[in-house]
Amino acid sequence: MELREYQREAVAPALRGHNSIIWLPTGAGKTRAAVYVCQQHLQSRRGGRVAVLVNKVHLVEQHAKKEFYVLQKDFRVTAISGDSSQKCFFAWVVKQSDVVICTAQILQNALVSGEEDMHVELTDFSLLVIDECHHTHKEAVYNKIMLNYLQRKLSGQQDLPQVLGLTASPGTGGATSFEGAVEHVLQICANLDTEKITSAQEELQHLQSHVPQPRKQYDLCQERVQDPFGEQLKKVMEQIQQYMEMPGLPQDFGTQNYEQRIMELEKRAAETFCRKMRVCALHLRKYNDALLINDTVRMIDAFQCLQQFYATERDTKDPTEQFLTATFEENRTNLQALARDRRYENPRLGKLEEILWEHFQPLGSSRGIVFTKTRQSAHSLLSWLQDTAVLCGKHIRAAVLTGAGYSNQARHMTQNEQQDVIKLFRNGALNLLFSTSVAEEGLDIPECNIVVRYGLMTNEIAMMQARGRARAENSVYSILAKANSREVSREMLNEDLIELMERAIRAVQAMPEEEYHLKIRELQRVAVASWLMKEARISERRQLHDPDAVYFYCVNCNVAVCRGSDVRTVEGMHHVNINPSFRLYYKVSSGKIQFQRTFKDWEPGCRILCGECSQDWGMEMIYQHVKLPILCIKNFVVETPAEKRRYKKWSAVTFPIKEFDYLEYCSSIHGQSF
Repeated sequence: MELREYQREAVAPALRGHNSIIWLPTGAGKTRAAVYVCQQHLQSRRGGRVAVLVNKVHLVEQHAKKEFYVLQKDFRVTAISGDSSQKCFFAWVVKQSDVVICTAQILQNALVSGEEDMHVELTDFSLLVIDECHHTHKEAVYNKIMLNYLQRKLSGQQDLPQVLGLTASPGTGGATSFEGAVEHVLQICANLDTEKITSAQEELQHLQSHVPQPRKQYDLCQERVQDPFGEQLKKVMEQIQQYMEMPGLPQDFGTQNYEQRIMELEKRAAETFCRKMRVCALHLRKYNDALLINDTVRMIDAFQCLQQFYATERDTKDPTEQFLTATFEENRTNLQALARDRRYENPRLGKLEEILWEHFQPLGSSRGIVFTKTRQSAHSLLSWLQDTAVLCGKHIRAAVLTGAGYSNQARHMTQNEQQDVIKLFRNGALNLLFSTSVAEEGLDIPECNIVVRYGLMTNEIAMMQARGRARAENSVYSILAKANSREVSREMLNEDLIELMERAIRAVQAMPEEEYHLKIRELQRVAVASWLMKEARISERRQLHDPDAVYFYCVNCNVAVCRGSDVRTVEGMHHVNINPSFRLYYKVSSGKIQFQRTFKDWEPGCRILCGECSQDWGMEMIYQHVKLPILCIKNFVVETPAEKRRYKKWSAVTFPIKEFDYLEYCSSIHGQSF
């Protein structure tokens, strides 16, 4: 395997067995450098074993097929993701492999698993490669793995694996001062037990000639001169707020701030069983979504978002629902007519049309990505493109690329669909992607000559990742935003933060060795101590209340449906209700939920809804031939002797939950012991 000179410089400490971070820009071949380190490591060490950890499922396959395949002629390379059945026998697979490529979550599950087929130790590996290692902080899975590592290291364990981190941008961790940025870089180094951050210093010119930087331009547009559609939406929102009869409600419609305040109001209303206030807040949030969509893409997209919302099943007996549905119906025709009036269309789209017109010449080899904030706006932009006659003859072959995680906002893509789109983009069958942040980081996407950030506000890491997609010669990186907007000022701040991050990294690289090691050791001690304290607090909190004294109420109609003592966990993560009488409280939707993947011991059943008001509660699982309802905690209000509260996650509840016992359950149902 041949490396370029700047890659050789970056891998030098890792080849000597030191823990290090390779800091090289997107497109400079960090992964290839890591493959070389793995090859040398395995050749020089009998019984060596490497774990390559990634933070997104699609990167498992990509690394295996595009980068690590070169090791297959000499070593056993295995790729395992959440979709593969091998993860259930992870321990066995590890023993049979020299290189294991997997998501960090799979390794973390195996480290804490009590099952013999699953459990592994950190010491089963001699080298950990951590991709996109700037995510090793706070609650991230990488950090959980590394806290386990640091705890062992500080207690004197010797046989821990070497660690190699890869990143294009550690960021500044929110710091805007030089001292704060240095502290952040040191914290990342401490979390990864890094002895040295390496980059192209002596070979900087060589690097710059291989990784061209795009030309940056600001494509600014003005506000709409008139926005009668948006004004009409605001009038409806005012009408709903009057109906609520609550003084002091926010008036800054169409902003993120309004959304935040209305979500807090909805949570408070749920916890105080004030149904009228809660239902109004939910509808106001949807109108606010429509205003945000109207600001980003077309009026018709905003109108359709509301139309779909009002088409879904709702509790027609509830007077608040009746009022809100009637209010929408009264305004529907007017809103639809305004949404179709081209005179008031979004100036952002006119600007995007100009950019695409300029860069996509007929029969040219242009290739581009338009980054946008939400899945909804990615789909809307594709629809806009297909309806824009001016661009039809430009030979633009476009598709949407969004995340694989489930979201109620817009249809999620499966991992297979993602792979298909990337494959078509790579081979030129597609030449334009409308993408959310999923394509910013790590994805192996061919060089683009135009990258557009469409009305985005993100941090300096995301900006660098997106900019790194424009790798073709003479490529353009465009910031499409409103003149004098927060997006423009954030982008300018990002430029300053990148400079700050680079200065901070250089300062850490130049630190005297002894001072650096003392600092790192201190940060590690603090990190482990605060982690142990936090774990102790969580387990204390879990014992605060007797499960029998905890009650669950439907978040929508406030009917009491079960107790905490009815809940069990399956495989440590699915929270099910084992009380047979719970079946009286819910109804099931027709048709099973379809997932793209299969699971070891269970399969999904139907969605479950409140029998009273049709509020979504979760889904049934069929576990070893037994049907069990899985509860989604955010759809309930939980009452303990201390308070009524709505939780986002099960991990925050204040009562202990037992693991599901299959034999005990069968005994209680069939009245005989097994």
